[in-house]
Amino acid sequence: MTSAPTADVPAAQQTAPGPARDADRSRSAAGADRAASLDERYGRSRRRGVDRRLGWAVAGGALLLGLVVLLFGGWQHQSSLDFREVHYRVLDERTVAVDFEVTAAPGAAVACALEALSTSYSTVGWKVVELPLEDRRTRMFTDTLVTTYPATTGTVRSCWLLEDRAAP
Repeated sequence: MTSAPTADVPAAQQTAPGPARDADRSRSAAGADRAASLDERYGRSRRRGVDRRLGWAVAGGALLLGLVVLLFGGWQHQSSLDFREVHYRVLDERTVAVDFEVTAAPGAAVACALEALSTSYSTVGWKVVELPLEDRRTRMFTDTLVTTYPATTGTVRSCWLLEDRAAP
């Protein structure tokens, strides 16, 4: 007995039911089960290209973001305040001159604390100096301190930006 052809399945694929067709189905099902079992056992799975591409895109974006932060962080560092003592001179028992250099953004208002020290490193003179506004980034200054006791050194203790007094 043959089965009548159906409209859903093309005639070339229609075969008579029987043991040969059932054997083919069982072999292909057994092979698929075996492959699935091995894949599950050894952690293999079908890889999808979308996941890999998404991973590369995220990694590229993170790398680009890191590069931008590094570059802008470096430029921001250049705009910070820096100072150094260049030289000091003990003029007499009660006076010390300090030569110092300040690096800040042009037009930035800066103040510095100058300190005179004795042989025992005690503070014997102290002065806060508000520096004049200039258009140059690096500026040299000389200032004198009056001391209460003979000093052996003069130094720049610290400098800071004045927020309320800046160039227009």
